[in-house]
Amino acid sequence: MSDDFSKQVRELEWRVTQLTHDLIHDPLTGLKTRAYFEEQFGVYLANLQATEGGTQRRENFGYKNLSIAFFDIDFFKKVNDTHGHDIGDLVLQKVAETIKMSLRGEDTVSRFGGEEMVAGLLGADEEAAAAKADEIRQKVENLVFDNPSALKVSVSAGIATFNDSLSLKDLIKQADQALYQAKQTGRNKVVRYSELKS
Repeated sequence: MSDDFSKQVRELEWRVTQLTHDLIHDPLTGLKTRAYFEEQFGVYLANLQATEGGTQRRENFGYKNLSIAFFDIDFFKKVNDTHGHDIGDLVLQKVAETIKMSLRGEDTVSRFGGEEMVAGLLGADEEAAAAKADEIRQKVENLVFDNPSALKVSVSAGIATFNDSLSLKDLIKQADQALYQAKQTGRNKVVRYSELKS
């Protein structure tokens, strides 16, 4: 095999790897795409719900729980309107990085749309998911920006946890409803879906 041919093969392999990466990652934040998240966590949820001979396969799957944390940057439109879209993009990137770095390798976070980000937490029950979301909320609240240095950012979050009857769409909807409650009751807070029913 000639050196030129080997070089062309390596370049082609690199391009395929790059295209695969780009296909499942949001170009601005580097988070997974919504489509990737929905496909991956749809599989996880199906594994939790699957039965074989009437017995749950959760032990084989390795997780008994799955929770969704739905994040939204508070007053993001005001950041864009006041400071411009370049600063808005920076805020999105820093919040995304904060969420991503706060999670474990087996968890997945995606940019769901606009300033909304969704984290799937494998093995986390509602209490653990709420604690993790609040830890992230506090980290975001303490983010420091060089320019403008006075800029302060916060997030609201909604939590929903797996149960046997839920589809992924239902689980995300519950987390979104909890998020809406967090935003309606003061923002910069975490609300669990179970709290809406009490």
